[in-house]
Amino acid sequence: MIDFREMPARAQEALQSLPFHRYEFDDGTVWTEFHRTQTDYLLRFPGLADFTVAADGTRVAAYPVPGTDETTVEHLYINQLVPLALSRQGRPAFHASVVTVPGGAVAFLGKTGMGKSTLAASFALNEAAFLTDDALLVEDSPGGLLATPSHASLRLWDDSVEALLDEDSPRAGPVSYSDKTRLLAGEALAYDDKPQALLAAYALEDQGATAVSINPLTGAARQMAWVNNSFLLDIEDKALLAQHFEWTHRISAAIPTFSLDYPRDFCILPEVRQAIRQHLAGLND
Repeated sequence: MIDFREMPARAQEALQSLPFHRYEFDDGTVWTEFHRTQTDYLLRFPGLADFTVAADGTRVAAYPVPGTDETTVEHLYINQLVPLALSRQGRPAFHASVVTVPGGAVAFLGKTGMGKSTLAASFALNEAAFLTDDALLVEDSPGGLLATPSHASLRLWDDSVEALLDEDSPRAGPVSYSDKTRLLAGEALAYDDKPQALLAAYALEDQGATAVSINPLTGAARQMAWVNNSFLLDIEDKALLAQHFEWTHRISAAIPTFSLDYPRDFCILPEVRQAIRQHLAGLND
């Protein structure tokens, strides 16, 4: 669990420490700066908000810049802070969307822009449901590894919204930092709020495929598919890094993991869904 509090707005004053890590857009614009304080972490989203994260990941406080609306703070917390805070608790979180299939759920691993949310929405609109959009939290259970549900919404670019959903589909308010639309679960966009057995994972690729391609990942490549899509707040924390590496070893050993590539054309999504369903059926034969 995370104790989250939104504090009064304050200006972003210059920090004495240098960031130990940062996220940047392709044009070099800084998206997030990661700082250490004496007791906590501070994540700065320039012009939007600062967030402090307790060293053990159990507490997060938001300090919005004056003028940053509550919806933007909420979205930053859900999309950016929650999986990073969970990583400080030693709980494995990954860049992935997850959808239900007969008998459990499958994950689509991939960085931003790989199409995992669009693929999840396509399933959720066609006799399935989604559990999470961009952050998969894996939990242990006596029966095996579980995919746990997250917030009941999906973030999509406008072209995906136009191709997949009706104009009157329920959606959250806009945020200042992204042009993506957050679609709310409802009658058409099905959501499952119960943990599901994780049956398989597909690491999305975009190598210019001309047809749907599914190939098994083995050995180190299988584990690296999970490592490369991990949420980690502090990769210099050797103890937690080792713990997370053990988690990825266990997950990759237990969960069949494959690469998935397909033409990035909305018209082919039904074929992608069918290929995945047939592939999963073959695993159970």
